[in-house]
Order: sequence, then C-alpha cells, then structure tokens
Amino acid sequence: MKNFLAEILKKEGIEFYGFCSFSSIENELFECSAKRRLPKNSSTVITMLFPYKVKTEKPKNISRYAAVEDYHFVAGNILEKIVKILSEKYKAFKFEYFIDNSPINEVKAAVLSGLGVVGKNNLLINEKYGSFCFIGEIVTDYKIQTVEKIITNCINCKACLNNCPTGFLRDKNNKCLSAITQQKAELTEGEEKLIKENKSVWGCDICQNVCPMNKNSALTNIDGFINSYRDEYKENEDIKNRAYAWRGERVIKRNFKIL
Repeated sequence: MKNFLAEILKKEGIEFYGFCSFSSIENELFECSAKRRLPKNSSTVITMLFPYKVKTEKPKNISRYAAVEDYHFVAGNILEKIVKILSEKYKAFKFEYFIDNSPINEVKAAVLSGLGVVGKNNLLINEKYGSFCFIGEIVTDYKIQTVEKIITNCINCKACLNNCPTGFLRDKNNKCLSAITQQKAELTEGEEKLIKENKSVWGCDICQNVCPMNKNSALTNIDGFINSYRDEYKENEDIKNRAYAWRGERVIKRNFKIL
C-alpha cells in the first residue's frame, strides 16, 4: 500500500504526507455531520499537506489562503481522485477523505504523522512550507503500519502572541481579526477600525507573517493554487470559488467599503 500510495501522491504533487493510527485521535473527534462518514472499524489516518503560498510578497488586502481558489475545491478534488484510485485498487476496504469539515483533529494527526510542529497560534508548522499549508486526510479501515512522532511545539518565541492585533491569541475572550472580517452581524466602531488599520477585507496572516519559522517558507507547487492566484480583492469581482464566497458578497463588500 505505501509504495502504491507514494506513486499516486507524487503524481498529484503531494510532497508531505504521513500516517497515524485512528486510535491515537479517536478520543478527540469533533462532533460534526462529517463524522458519520468515518469508515466502520477505522484503522489508519493518511494525513497530507497542501501548501498554498504562491508568492513571497503578501497579498494586498486579503489573507494568503483567500488569494487562491477555495481549497475545498482544489484540495478536495485531489483527495477525491486519490480515494477513487485507492477504492478501485483495494475493493475490500473503505476510504473517506476530509478537508476542513472534518471530525479529525487535523493538527494533531499531522504532527503524529511527522509533518510538523505546533505553533503558539495552534497552527501546524512544516519544515519546508511553514504554516502556509492546508491539511487533508483520508481515513481508512485498511491497517497501515505507523511509526508515530511525539507531539512537539515550535521554538516558543511568542512573536505570534505579541503581535496579534486583537489579543485573541493571548485571551480567547477577544475576537480574532479573521473572524471579525467574516462576521455577518453589524461591526462595532472598534472592529471597523481594526479592519482599516490592518488593511484586510478578509482574514488575517499577522501571526504567520511574524513567525520566524515562516521566514524562508517555500512556495507551493500545486497548479490549482498557482493558476488561481489573486493578490487582492477588487470591488465587484467574481467571487465564485473563492474562500470569501461562503459568507456571501455583502460581507466582503462591506469590509472593502470600510477600507
């Protein structure tokens, strides 16, 4: 299985992947509708990274993850293709993929699979691509031998904590700026000021941009992200298949007007 999977992933441009046992994460499953799709007698979690940083320069008014086509489509299509191939090859077993809407604690699974360490901002930090990665996983009842890593943390410089514009990383009673930009409810004067001061109509990358472990993070090799890149949101653009589309056009138009 491992050799066959390695060939498939290489063709899809997946460089970092690993395995952890389902039993290592099953006591921390999230309650969500996707949980029903977990295979009966799940045994192995195949975890993989989808780096999305297209340019060294940061986008003008949106988060890096929003500068590319919605990863649910790009990564989802790749995962769907892999699952189809595996299901045809190993007909007696079940394979289910998850991306974002997942019952799996993705960061923990990725660390156990040897794909990185955990930052103070709770993001996975990979040795090559830094924290600019989406995490996807395939859960299967096929038992794959795993050699799990010990969960380790970042270098503990606290740059992300000290530079968080709302203090959310230090005090969860505050709101994350990214959450504020996605908020449908009316914004307070203070929230509008945060959007204006940080020049973001969607998302926030400050905790990632100040992280020294992201200083030399590599650019993505995934064509779906490269070919769909936009370095800013422009008024009245077509938002189809963009990360900010799920909230509806009104929200990002409001934020753009604030800027």
